[in-house]
Amino acid sequence: MLAQSPAVTSGPAFCRQCGAALDQSQRFCIACGAPVTPDGGFPEASAGSYPLHYEVQYPEKLSRLLIFVKWLLAIPHFLVVTALGYAAAAITVVAFFAILFTRRYPRGLFNLVVGINRWGANVTAYTYLFRDEYPPFSLDPGKYPVLYEVEYPEQLSRWWIWVKWLLVIPHQFVITLLSFVGFLFAFFAWFAILFTGRYPRTFFDFNVGLQRWILRVTAYAGLLRDEFPPYSKRADAKPGSRRAVVLSAVFGVVGAGAIVAVYVALIAFSLSRDTEVVEVSYADALAGRSTTVVDLQGTIVTLEDAEDPFRYFEVDESRPDTRHVAFELWITNEDALFTFVDRDSFTLEDTDGEDHDPVDVFWLEASFPGDDSTVSRGETVLTQVVFEIDDAVDPLSLTYSSAGPLAFGPIGEDVRFEFR
Repeated sequence: MLAQSPAVTSGPAFCRQCGAALDQSQRFCIACGAPVTPDGGFPEASAGSYPLHYEVQYPEKLSRLLIFVKWLLAIPHFLVVTALGYAAAAITVVAFFAILFTRRYPRGLFNLVVGINRWGANVTAYTYLFRDEYPPFSLDPGKYPVLYEVEYPEQLSRWWIWVKWLLVIPHQFVITLLSFVGFLFAFFAWFAILFTGRYPRTFFDFNVGLQRWILRVTAYAGLLRDEFPPYSKRADAKPGSRRAVVLSAVFGVVGAGAIVAVYVALIAFSLSRDTEVVEVSYADALAGRSTTVVDLQGTIVTLEDAEDPFRYFEVDESRPDTRHVAFELWITNEDALFTFVDRDSFTLEDTDGEDHDPVDVFWLEASFPGDDSTVSRGETVLTQVVFEIDDAVDPLSLTYSSAGPLAFGPIGEDVRFEFR
């Protein structure tokens, strides 16, 4: 049987049939006449089920209009729940050390975190179209036709707190896959509500069960319970077996190792980018004497000219104590997969070691009508790049990346013109 907390017993319940608020003394709903069960209409949990109970009363009718604005009406709740989420994270850190030294989650903090989770569960039920009633700005149970309760553990393990994050990795993977199905069901349910005013019961049960699974995993990872969450959406599912824990540990280690490997690979890729360095006389650049041609994996680059200071749009738009400098480059996509020419493609370093992004990039001449972003294979563009720097410094180097916004790891290649 589901053990109700005193707050739940003394608070208002809601009719299973229509969702109307009930007094505990009522035997029948005065709104629709449906019989009132002792828990106000929620299904009873079976003995031995997971000690987190989540139910949403199924609505017989939903508004066709609210589905258009629920996300907007819930914005104040989103702001509050987000702020409370940071508080819950801080409390979890405190609880970690409390469990480590005393094997107990302080009861007051436990109730506070459960209340925060309950508030979030109520808002989720509203925005996921489970219910039409506007959620209360409250942590208390019994004020909304959604049940969220976590049984308080008298003792918790000092050892599980170190590895719970690892053990839930397989859960997160399965939940991610199921969430795609849940999204499709919610999408179809939106139209079903629009035309019929009803949330298809099969879709409703699936998405409520998915939320139950997510809340169990969240409670476990948040140190509220030691029982391992079952791989199930069912309300009467029992805690995961020892075998489930062992298999989750194995897959968790593999998953964590894969995540670490990906990050290491990303770092290695980012450090392995090839940069071709070309030394250039700044005086020659200002005089319009072009550099040696550079081939960046099929993108041909030539520094054609430099202007310092540069009269930006023929109007001095520089801020006080700054000036504009401009560089002209011929860029040809000879046979590269892609050649970008935009603001993400250029960086200027000054003699103080400061990096500058372009204030503008112009295409002065092109052999085709381009889109001011990419150069097609076999085409050429003369581009002018403008930077703003302090009057007290000079350009030290100009870097161009043919991959532009896609510059990542070994993708693309850079050329750095170093001025002397």
